[in-house]
Amino acid sequence: MKNFIKNKKLIITFISCLVVVILAFIGVTAMKMIAKDSSIGSEAAKKFALLDAGVQEKNIEDIDVQFDYKDSAYVYNVDFETQKKEYHYYVKASNGIILEKKIIKKKKHKKKKDKKESKKKKTNKSKKSKKKKGKSKSSSKSEKKIKETTKKVKSKKNKGSDNVDEVIGLDQAKSIAISSSGESPGDVIFTIARLNGDEYDLQFYNGNKEYNYSIDAFSGSVISGYSNTLDERDSND
Repeated sequence: MKNFIKNKKLIITFISCLVVVILAFIGVTAMKMIAKDSSIGSEAAKKFALLDAGVQEKNIEDIDVQFDYKDSAYVYNVDFETQKKEYHYYVKASNGIILEKKIIKKKKHKKKKDKKESKKKKTNKSKKSKKKKGKSKSSSKSEKKIKETTKKVKSKKNKGSDNVDEVIGLDQAKSIAISSSGESPGDVIFTIARLNGDEYDLQFYNGNKEYNYSIDAFSGSVISGYSNTLDERDSND
């Protein structure tokens, strides 16, 4: 009789633990489904990652988008690759902000002839650039940086979106920064928007929130980006 009571208690305890585990699993699954339903969606996450990388969808060889949970937040894990690089992105599921990214260059195996030709091209380019440097010095430091950037662009030829060879333009740089911040274009006010060498320096506000971004002028990728929440005193000033 005593053994029967003990076994009965063990069975009840086991069933109780099993019910708790099942309920916890159901709760976690339900929360994940709710977060996914209210998220930006896998297509939007993919577009945010491609926009940040400066890669067009037609140049992608393989892409994989997974809904995941990382560092106390639901994210989209976007992995894709082109002929020359591999890209790994973590995009915040709620607003599309790039939380983490990793870009890896693929190894190339060139023949000796190709190496010699590339060396010749580099020496020719360096000779041309030295001749150009001896010209006008009347402009200021900032103007010189802009001129050098445009010369660099004009001397190149388009080789596809993976090697971006043209300045993307201020409007596109603004659009990339706004998309990365998760704000709407009509809600923000820009206070700084300028080309600084190979980068666009951008600062904009939405209410009491300040955003600062540096965008690569050629690829359109986000070099740095952060936001600050201002208190009422700062916003009034």
